This record gives sequence, C-alpha cells and structure tokens, in this order.
Amino acid sequence: MRQWVVARRPAGRVSEADFRLEEAPRPEPGPGEVLLRTQYLGVAPVMLRYLSNETSFERPLAIGDVMHGRGVGIVVASRHPDYAEGDAVQCKLGWREYGLIDGADPYFMPFRMGHPDLRLSYGISSLALSGFTALIGLRDIARLGAADRLLVSGAAGGVGSQVAFMARALGCETVVGIAGGPAKCALLTDRLGYDAAIDYKQDDLPARLDALFPEGIDVFFDNVGGELLDEVLGRIRRRARVAICGRISEYLKTPEEYHRPRNLYRIGLMDAKLEGFFVYDWEPQFRELEDTIAGWIRNGALKPLEDIDEGIERMPAALISLYEGSNAGVRMVRIDPAADGGT
Repeated sequence: MRQWVVARRPAGRVSEADFRLEEAPRPEPGPGEVLLRTQYLGVAPVMLRYLSNETSFERPLAIGDVMHGRGVGIVVASRHPDYAEGDAVQCKLGWREYGLIDGADPYFMPFRMGHPDLRLSYGISSLALSGFTALIGLRDIARLGAADRLLVSGAAGGVGSQVAFMARALGCETVVGIAGGPAKCALLTDRLGYDAAIDYKQDDLPARLDALFPEGIDVFFDNVGGELLDEVLGRIRRRARVAICGRISEYLKTPEEYHRPRNLYRIGLMDAKLEGFFVYDWEPQFRELEDTIAGWIRNGALKPLEDIDEGIERMPAALISLYEGSNAGVRMVRIDPAADGGT
C-alpha cells in the first residue's frame, strides 16, 4: 500500500516537499484491531499545526511518521466485536490506503456511519466533523433564532458552505456570507442558500456591512478571525453571539503578526458573547448530530458541496489549496477509485 510520511518540518507555508510518498506492507489486525480500506481522506487548515507539533489534541509527528488525517474507510478485516466486515467507519486513518486502528483506543475516535443509503463522502463533509461543527456553532454556541441576522465568514469553505442551509433549517431568515472573489460570491447566493454575499477582496467591507446590517449583527459565525472579526465586533447588536470556529486568515502568521483587536470592548458593552468551541467535545452527541443532518440531506434542506480530488498522490496538493483559498466546499481526496461508484 501507499502512504504519505512527514519528510521535513514546514518552513512557514506547507510545501509538497514536506511529505514523501512511500510503499509499505499492508498491515494485518491483531486482537482488538480493525483494518480498513481508505475510501476518502479529508484535509483541514489545522494540519499545518500537526506538522509543527503545535496541538495538544493530536499525537506528535516525528520525521518519517505517517501524516495524521481523518477519513472514511470500509472494514476489510476485524478482530474487534463492535466492527464487522463491510462497515463504513470514519476515524483517524492517516494518509494511507489501508488504516489499522485499535477499536478500544479512544485516540482513533472511530464513528460507524449510521446512514448507509447516503454517500460515503459525507463521512468527510456533512455527516462528519465539518457538518457537526456547523450545527454545533449555530445551534449550541450561538443559539440561533428565527429573528437573528446572521453573518458568516469563510462562507464558501468546508464549514461555511453548510451554515446557510442549516440556519434556514433552524428557522433563520437573514443570512449573509463573506467570501473571496466574484465566483465564490455567486456560489453563495446561487447554490449555498445565502441572501447576499460580500466579496472581501473587492468590496468596501465596512460599507457593505453597514448596508446589509443597518441595525447591527445578531450572530457572527467566524471562520476567518483577524481584522475581519474586529470589523464585525464594531457592529454587533446587544446580546449578540459570536461563534469562533476558525481563524484561517492568521494560520500562516507568527503570533507577533496576529491582529490586535480594537473592538473587543464591545463584547462587554453590548452584553454579547464571544465563544470558541472544539468539535471533539461534542463526541457523545455525534450520533444525534448525524441523524439530524442526514434528515436535512434527505428532505433537500441541505445540499452538501464537496470539492473532491482523485488519488492518494494528490494529498499534499489538496492540503496546500486550503491555504491558497482555491477550494469551495469540503475539500477531500478519493483514495479508492471505486468509492461511491467513482462519482
């Protein structure tokens, strides 16, 4: 089988030279272990921090280790009573064509997919961490209501591409998204359920915010951080809620380069709430989240947008594209060419 290992530490930005594609023998499961054939692998901005060992929730990576990554696999051999051949499981598989996991080790966070009539790729997108994050941020962190005026940054990205659909399903009537470039902004309003779009690359951002939210912003779902977050804080209404999902604008910066907010005082002034959250803390609710989102997919309330590349050799390029802002929807790579019938 093929697998990607860490070849070197990133020098600021992620490069294809940071990885090396190797051949390795296919593992065999021991007692309590499960062997899966990888169907899809996802990529996420946080992977830069994996490469630099800057997270507290992921195992350190040494040079030569298989790159961390969550994916969807089909069980091909099992010596664990909870997993049978043919089960579809999303878990920490790593960047490899076959993943071996210990079914009793919580590190791998295995989650058996409960809706076999839906696409396996949804185990990377809507029925997985991206979709769960969107719903948690809206429902549990921001406590979105029907009358709320919602703003979403990074609205064409993996999480943001699902937020407007979910907001509508939760009864919200006003949803505005921020994205970069005319094509992505058109995607927001034509495909992703947004009422209006702001092009942060070309529009006068403060003027557009003032025009679209003349009475202020009730809920901000933030995937970008930095200066944009500061602009929004200057326009929040009383008892606004700000859900901090990510800060991709600063992932490639040093701490010394981070934006220093001017408007943070308005959280207290407006009796508002700004809260970050970590999707893994909701692991006990994953089944309920999956069931809720699957229902929306079936009734057409949610139309997942997936950006699928083909072949394990494309993993580094797929990750790099996230930092370049070229993706729309949930970025992933199909590892097994027969997954979902190849479509």
